[in-house]
Amino acid sequence: MRKNRHTDTLVNHVIREMQSIESCLEFDIVYIVEQNVHPCRVMCSTYCSTHPYQCAIADDVDVTLTRMIKADALVIGTPLYFRAPPAQFQAWAERLISRFFFYESQGQSAVPSPLKGKPCGLIGVAEYANPHQILEYLHDFCTVLKMRPVLLDTFPYLGVAGQGNVENDIIFRPFERAGDLARGIVNEVNQGGT
Repeated sequence: MRKNRHTDTLVNHVIREMQSIESCLEFDIVYIVEQNVHPCRVMCSTYCSTHPYQCAIADDVDVTLTRMIKADALVIGTPLYFRAPPAQFQAWAERLISRFFFYESQGQSAVPSPLKGKPCGLIGVAEYANPHQILEYLHDFCTVLKMRPVLLDTFPYLGVAGQGNVENDIIFRPFERAGDLARGIVNEVNQGGT
């Protein structure tokens, strides 16, 4: 996501809402667009299959995964561009999915997922399309990594969605849902979600 744009606005709003509930909350935001992320080379799946949750490519994906593992909870947001997330985000997600999928699909379960059960809140924004598509993408991403997406009791259920200028979105009501998501994440963490 780009700084100071719609997805960034909603991620920051969720964080502020979480801080209003838990004043000692510590957080940091990782902008994938600023990370050095190489595309997945599925041809090295033999490496992913035999090295628990590791990748043969050395870049910032390892750094972000380490930060994800250390966090109590995650808020993951991305816009929807041309029916998919931005290319850099897609490359990052694909790299993480590959290292989890290939290891586990080969019957390797000796080492449990380092993200198993980690609560995560999802945020998706689309300019013209239905933002629910990107929430479904993020939900799939999180479940492959064994994280636990925090669901909402109201539409759009999978997380916070926004369409166009989120300040004026009366259909998805992203700022209202951001408060719901913040409460859900804090509750999960306080109940020992990880």
